[in-house]
Amino acid sequence: MLSNLRVKNFAIIDNINVEFDKGFTVLTGETGAGKSLIIDAIGLLFGERSSTSIVRNGESKAIVEGVFENLSNNTKVILDEMGVESLEDDMLIIKREINLTGKSIVRVNGEIVTLNQLEKLASTLGDIHTQDDTKKLFQPENYLAFIDDENSLSILNEYLDFKKIYFQNIKKYKNLINSEEDITKNLEYWVYQLNELEKANLVVGELENLEEELDLLDNYEVIYKLLLEIKDTFRNQDISGSLYGVVNVLEKLSKINSKYSKQYEQLNDAYYIVEDIESTIKDDFNHLEFDENHLNDLNERINYLNSLCRKYRTDINGLIKLKEDLKEKINNVDNIDVYIEDAKKDVVKSFNNLANVSKKLTSVRKNNAESLIKNIKGTLCDLLLDKVQIDIKFNDYDLTDPFQSSIFLDDGCDIIDILVSFNVGENLKPLSKVASGGEMSRVMLALKVNMLENLHLSTIIFDEIDSGVSGEAAAGVASKMKEISKYTQVLAITHLPIVASTADTQMLISKEVVNDRTLTNVSTLTFEERVDVLSKMLSPGDTTNKSKELAISLLKHE
Repeated sequence: MLSNLRVKNFAIIDNINVEFDKGFTVLTGETGAGKSLIIDAIGLLFGERSSTSIVRNGESKAIVEGVFENLSNNTKVILDEMGVESLEDDMLIIKREINLTGKSIVRVNGEIVTLNQLEKLASTLGDIHTQDDTKKLFQPENYLAFIDDENSLSILNEYLDFKKIYFQNIKKYKNLINSEEDITKNLEYWVYQLNELEKANLVVGELENLEEELDLLDNYEVIYKLLLEIKDTFRNQDISGSLYGVVNVLEKLSKINSKYSKQYEQLNDAYYIVEDIESTIKDDFNHLEFDENHLNDLNERINYLNSLCRKYRTDINGLIKLKEDLKEKINNVDNIDVYIEDAKKDVVKSFNNLANVSKKLTSVRKNNAESLIKNIKGTLCDLLLDKVQIDIKFNDYDLTDPFQSSIFLDDGCDIIDILVSFNVGENLKPLSKVASGGEMSRVMLALKVNMLENLHLSTIIFDEIDSGVSGEAAAGVASKMKEISKYTQVLAITHLPIVASTADTQMLISKEVVNDRTLTNVSTLTFEERVDVLSKMLSPGDTTNKSKELAISLLKHE
């Protein structure tokens, strides 16, 4: 439960520190005093988005801090997942700082966390019901949230996994079908390309080797003269023979004095290198010849390969890869029927899996809907809507066509509508078209009561859920919130005396102007103060004691 709330520099709130107790607490006060600001501040602790506009004029940042006690096991599990240590006495402190720069800092027990982490944690702490929630009854797309529970949501996750696989298979199958005609049209061209590339007898690195050989023939005369000059130098100056003689002398010296051993080894290696060079030059010279026909063949082959590279806009390696790709494409054409049939089998198999889990999800939801209707009727009786008839209608969907993918929606195949009749003899009609404001508030309260019992939250906040309700109906709403408060802390904003008088604790939200600045104050009322406040709520202009007597009677539940 929320035991303490500290709010600083938040809109017209300067600095307040509010202690909350367990049970049923109401926040009362004039319109504009700041009651909704208190709820908005708590909403920030529950992970709602912030805006720099909430920072009090003239201040650099707003701060909201809440202390929660008696944490549930679900909350403790989330804290462990976040790596946040629990405080002593089983407490949790959440702090939000909203800076004018737009930067927002979230701390949980002193540790900085992300807003998404806070939202996940807050989902185990409490729930805020606002008037906007009642509007959800006008939006059928929200209805599944009213009947889903842990079991159905678990099945929904399974459904989404199967749905992903099914849609992948559908896409693959459709792509094959759509491409079959295009593949057939392209087959002749692919065969032509493959034949052309196969006739080319392409070899990796061939073009580079050919160009090197062409360079040799183009420079034949120069190469011939240079090789001849080297050959004659070796022969006329007897370089190898002279070097060999020096090597022999060094060998003898090394045997006499070891300091010449290194020179001997180095020159001996050089001798063999020079001898090898001389032999290679002689061999190259003797085999050097000019063949004009071969030169023409080289030019022709190089031009042919370059033309292929230009045609296909790639190099020789790319042409070789293209040839292999063409072989695979042509092979795929020959086997397209097999691929399509295999893809069809995958679609049918994944469809059956998805269809089975869809039926399972619908079955669980229908059972949930029956229980919800029964419980809502009982709650509505307490709220003086005992004549109401209510039903949850499910759509019919056909699971016979494996290729009818449109029936599989993001939250299952189910589309539901809430039908209701508030008057005897009236036909059931969509809730959004027949309910008045007060009736809508009570229906939403009934839904909330039955939904929240499964969530095990420690704090429930109602922001004017009794709007549009009066008389005995208001007493029913008050009684229901009092009943909820027996197992969950309830905080509620109300303008109704009957609701305020039912609460265990009443707080007055007021505002005053100090030094030309508007300030919001929060005070917990004593019994006598509650009498005064309630009497004004009952009859603002009453100068007699009748409204006070009625207020006392309400507080004493007489």
